[in-house]
Amino acid sequence: MIRDYDPASNVYFTVLGTNPRVAIAFGQKFFFRINHYLTCMTLVIERGSETEVRIIAHSGLQLSALSNCGTSADYALDVLDHLSKSLGVDPRDVVEVDYMDVTKSQQLG
Repeated sequence: MIRDYDPASNVYFTVLGTNPRVAIAFGQKFFFRINHYLTCMTLVIERGSETEVRIIAHSGLQLSALSNCGTSADYALDVLDHLSKSLGVDPRDVVEVDYMDVTKSQQLG
């Protein structure tokens, strides 16, 4: 599903030959709100009967916490929403890590 969604995978997509299976996708999308492109990396990890999805979206702009007007979160939620609707599932345990705070992201496991 992620490969077919251009904003999530228009830069790069691959499925690693690992167990559990892992897919990596990079996308890029222009946002008029900030007059800039954002990038998005999505990791999809199959874990038995469940699938873990990690989405990281970022503008790459200096002081992006002040200048991206929430577009990073909107981008990540757009990709998650597309995946959820395509698969007919509801996500659970959705966690947002503000402004790429590495101390918070390490708590996600």
